[in-house]
Amino acid sequence: MADTEDHEPSFVPQPLLDAVDASPQRRETHADSTIESSSSYLCGQVPKSSRYNLRGRDIDLATQSRREEHKIEREKCIETKRLRKEQKMREDRECVDRALRARAILDAQSKAWKEEQRKLRLSKQAGDNNDGDFSGNKGKKETVHTWEIVNKPSKGSGEWLPYESDDEFGTEFELKHTSWEVEKFTLELARCMVGLESFTDTKIFSCSGTIVEYVDDTGYVVTSASLVRCPDKDEQVDKPKINVWLASGQKLEGFVSNVDFYYNICVIKVPCTFHLPSKSFSPNTGFFNFYENHTRDVVALGRSCEPCSLKVASGKLIPRRSRFDCEELMVSSCEISKRGVGGPLMDFDGNVTGMNFYDKKETPFLPSFIVLKCLQHFDIFGKVIRPLHGLRVKTLYEANLSLLEKKVQSGIPERCGVIVVKVEEPSAELSEIKVGDIITHVDGVPFSNAAELGGILLDMGGKLWLDRQKLNPSDDFNQTAAVMSLKFHVRTYRGDKSEVTTQKIDVNKFTPSRLNRWPLPKPIILRQYANGKLIDEEWYTTGV
Repeated sequence: MADTEDHEPSFVPQPLLDAVDASPQRRETHADSTIESSSSYLCGQVPKSSRYNLRGRDIDLATQSRREEHKIEREKCIETKRLRKEQKMREDRECVDRALRARAILDAQSKAWKEEQRKLRLSKQAGDNNDGDFSGNKGKKETVHTWEIVNKPSKGSGEWLPYESDDEFGTEFELKHTSWEVEKFTLELARCMVGLESFTDTKIFSCSGTIVEYVDDTGYVVTSASLVRCPDKDEQVDKPKINVWLASGQKLEGFVSNVDFYYNICVIKVPCTFHLPSKSFSPNTGFFNFYENHTRDVVALGRSCEPCSLKVASGKLIPRRSRFDCEELMVSSCEISKRGVGGPLMDFDGNVTGMNFYDKKETPFLPSFIVLKCLQHFDIFGKVIRPLHGLRVKTLYEANLSLLEKKVQSGIPERCGVIVVKVEEPSAELSEIKVGDIITHVDGVPFSNAAELGGILLDMGGKLWLDRQKLNPSDDFNQTAAVMSLKFHVRTYRGDKSEVTTQKIDVNKFTPSRLNRWPLPKPIILRQYANGKLIDEEWYTTGV
């Protein structure tokens, strides 16, 4: 009986245990057990005591409850995403239905007009001169409605949508993810913003603008030259009428002061007996240097005319060139409508950093220091003076990685400057500058991007013209009296070798105002006439 009883394990000294483990027999037995346990593990027979046996480990109630809560939260999140997706699909369907209804109404009106024209022709052919009419309406002309479609799109080009819809211009809660300081700066700048609309016999364009100065009972508004451009060519409309809508909702009359189609900039003067709040554009160039670490959060602002309301969209600067011709343009991710054209771009510190233009996928803008230099030229010369050097360039950081890799392997002195993408003018062709070369300085002045190069050239052109005016005030603006030499610091690439040289380009012309193109989608204009007189006009565009 004593042999079968369980005994308490007796205490064995540690040195003795170590000695037993060190014996050959003990090591052999230990190795056999290790092999056996390993083979059992490979066969999926893991003992319960193993720390890797997750299936056999006991889970406490708190852990199980927490997992259930996480599971419920995931299911709620999935359900919320599904509901949002369904809501978005419903909104899209409603938008499409509205467009279809508008298109059906237009088709019905067009069909009714054709039917009226057919009846009118038949009545004329039958010689119906209203003989035998005893109703007392003899001599009264029946109102004949006709319709005209300008810029009618081709079939299958998409549904018709309002041309100046504000649906794509931010939301009422656009800035709620920012601080109160940003909203306060936005509201302060909004006081200096106006809505603009231009027309002759018919409407030309609607956009936004910023009051930059109020002097001698006159306010000066900076906006896009699209406000006064002819729809089919880069020329100013003859004597346009301009309505200026203030933040208070009051309407004033404006007049064209200066226009430049190269930078697509326009100044409107607004006579006003009471003070107009103004805001100046920032002269800072460091905000656009992508080689420095700083915030690039921005806010785009616009103003509708009727009803007069503020529009806001937030985003960031993007290191990419716009698809427009103008090299000095930069791009932000703010999503605006065509009503935001000419409106200001503001950073989160309240500085006006640019003037916005419109594109479908992004928002190009003209940097603030370029706007300031244009205003200075308008004030001094009446127009913008810029040397025509004949090179088309883009900022170096916009190049793709494969191109940058080749340049780095050949040697880049510093990460700044522009890369030549096209050589246009004969003066540039006579130089040694080729496509693919990198330019970092002009006349010893360094620059980090194409916008800074444009600003330097504006300063050089202005200085040259001031010197010329002192000598001969009657000189023509379109031709320089003497040759102007521009010295470019160039990193040239010829094969696998690169070298730094100084190349000179002789300039004898100024940049023409209409060199760049600023494409805006043409509106589909539906005009309604009553007895040949225009009574209604609506603008549409095709959906994308």
